Amino acid sequence: MNDVSMSENQFAAMAERSRFTEPTRENAIALISPRLEAALFRKVLLLTARTLVRQTLSQAWFRVWLVVILGGGLWLGLLALFAEGFQFLETTIPYADLVEQTVRYVFGTFFMALTIMLMISGAILLHSGLFRAPETAFLMTQPVRFERIFLTKYAETVLLSSWAFIILSTPLLLGYAQVVKADWPFYVAMVPYLVSFVYIPAAGGAFVCLLLARFIPKLRRMLIVVTIVVAVVGLFVLFQWISRLPRNQFLNVQWLERTLDRLSITQFRLLPSWWLASGLLAMAAGNYKDGVMFFLLILANALFLQWCCVQLAGKIYQPAYLALASRLEKRAIRRQNLFDRLVLEEFRGIPLFARQLILKDIRLFRRDPVQWSQLLVFVGLLVFYFLNLRRFYYEQFYFAWVNLVSFLNVAVVALLLTTFTTRFVFPLISLEGPRFWVLGLMPISRRAILWSKLGFALVLCPLPCAVLVFLSDAMLNVEPYVFLAHQWAMFLCCLGLTGIAVGLGARFPNFRAFSAARIASGFGGTVNLVLSTFFILVILVLAALPVHIRMIAESSFLLPTVTARISLSPLVVAWLTYGPVLAGLTTLLTMVVSLYVGMRHFERLEF
Repeated sequence: MNDVSMSENQFAAMAERSRFTEPTRENAIALISPRLEAALFRKVLLLTARTLVRQTLSQAWFRVWLVVILGGGLWLGLLALFAEGFQFLETTIPYADLVEQTVRYVFGTFFMALTIMLMISGAILLHSGLFRAPETAFLMTQPVRFERIFLTKYAETVLLSSWAFIILSTPLLLGYAQVVKADWPFYVAMVPYLVSFVYIPAAGGAFVCLLLARFIPKLRRMLIVVTIVVAVVGLFVLFQWISRLPRNQFLNVQWLERTLDRLSITQFRLLPSWWLASGLLAMAAGNYKDGVMFFLLILANALFLQWCCVQLAGKIYQPAYLALASRLEKRAIRRQNLFDRLVLEEFRGIPLFARQLILKDIRLFRRDPVQWSQLLVFVGLLVFYFLNLRRFYYEQFYFAWVNLVSFLNVAVVALLLTTFTTRFVFPLISLEGPRFWVLGLMPISRRAILWSKLGFALVLCPLPCAVLVFLSDAMLNVEPYVFLAHQWAMFLCCLGLTGIAVGLGARFPNFRAFSAARIASGFGGTVNLVLSTFFILVILVLAALPVHIRMIAESSFLLPTVTARISLSPLVVAWLTYGPVLAGLTTLLTMVVSLYVGMRHFERLEF
């Protein structure tokens, strides 16, 4: 009741304040000066950041060191990979002009792709901060300018985007600088270039966020129709573009020429990504005059776009916030969609209360775009990659290429599933904490609640993973027994990863946190991520790798004079024969142990 009344009071205060959108001389005196207001917000942000760092180092030190070690290893691996790639271009392509053109296209494509991803992620993060964060509701009732609230959340978005952008970009830039032996001004200018550039896609995401939030309540149906039409047209154009791609061998002259021609859009002079690529390449080549010019161009546009965002926020942020906060849902009972009816009516072997709990979790998941939108981006990129698999291969090593890539694709999907279960399945029990007293009044045991969480995960995970693996194997045209081995391995990964996430989620609950991201980033989430990664490695080695080893050993296409003399030891033969069965037993044991540990601890908890 206290939370409800506080929320109503805050909304009443915002409604009262909305009458003073255009401040007069009398009511403007209540607001402090913009400079003092900025200083106060800056102090709050610094104190918040300091507290967050201290809490992270004291409570999640294991995760911090794990991220540093694994992230550092990945960063060094990318650096070596990019350096080797640029060295390969230097030694393979005999024409200096073609090498320079290829490098420009690589830089342009890389930064253009990151620009699009930064815009999408920036819009999602900013929408969450401006319209869904609890502190935003508090700030809207205080005597502060709406522009200042927007600037605060905008700065947080830029901060979250900049570090990831820098970590992804620096291996490419340092690898190129190592090959061309760039001088020290390039290294000095690299970070200011990247930080200034982040503001441009962040501003684009801010424009999209504000405009959609302002006009969605009025044009919701029209927006849905337009989105569907754009998606259909986009898919049609994408498949047309893919169908016209060259089917030549990988990395020959014709393939390179056609690829550069298709990527010519990245060299459009008005793209900020082209400014960034051109400026950094100029600095690496010693052309400091052009390098400084492009840096000032990026900086000027970043400042101008931020100013435009602030002006737009001053006009439409408050109406957009009030429109979203006061939008009333229809009182009529909505008809259940096909998926809801499928869960409630077709799975009659599951008790009704368990089906209802599963359906509740599914509805909460799909009604929160912040939860699944970023994951959808990664799945879309995987689908796009799988659709283009046939166009990148070496003719003389096609058999080995298919054998390797098909296995690696299964591993990629399994790693994506690991991220999903850690981020979304592991926090399920913890998120029930504030509402657990409601479940306690129902005639449902805690064991049944845990089983419902497992059912929710098993409803969501297997089908998308099976479709992704099927798409990869279909594009590579693998043998039927390889396809079955991949599907078996992915099915076991789904069972084991969901069991680990649900069991450890009940063993390491965090009922004080309201954010799924914060729950997943704690000690329990780190343990879940590590154990899940180790589990998929074991399953892939036992269930998927044997079929590929057998193909290489028995094939006459790959090194026939060598493989003909291979004699497999009895232990290897047993691994190749019984590995999939052992993988199934390992999965069953992992699920049983994880769920038993979680249930035992969960049933003893006191609320």
